[in-house]
Amino acid sequence: LSIAEETDEIIPPAVAIFSPSKQEIQQKSKATLVCLASGFFPNYLSLVWKVNGAQRTEGVGTDESATWNGSTYSLTSRLRISAQEWFNPLNHFECVATFFKNETLESIRKFITGDAG
Repeated sequence: LSIAEETDEIIPPAVAIFSPSKQEIQQKSKATLVCLASGFFPNYLSLVWKVNGAQRTEGVGTDESATWNGSTYSLTSRLRISAQEWFNPLNHFECVATFFKNETLESIRKFITGDAG
């Protein structure tokens, strides 16, 4: 009989978005945004990209499974867009990490706006 699962603490993720590299933009005219959810437990977590409030699935690559770091998990998702889309300061890129906490869905949102160049 294991009661540990009941008392295991739910640790929400720390969510961060990383800007695309200037090198990629210059060489490929593409921009890859990276969303990292880290330090969470247990490993039930989904990452979704939204652009200007609408969910984006095209150009999205998310790790198939979370990475175990000894005590917590991390998960990475990438959003590849055109350089043109990135260099529009009106564009709003959002990464939404959704997880269960006390049997309810909770979301942590991080966003970044396009670069004015």
